[in-house]
Amino acid sequence: MGNEEQDTEEFTPKGAVAFFIVLMVFFLITWFAFYFELLSRA
Repeated sequence: MGNEEQDTEEFTPKGAVAFFIVLMVFFLITWFAFYFELLSRA
């Protein structure tokens, strides 16, 4: 049982972290695209 507890403590959801990073990059690109589009209209 000690080994199982140690394994769960070291578990990191790599897929979820990668998805979150990709999502943040997508939102940043979208935000900057709108931002520079609005700047160009001023």
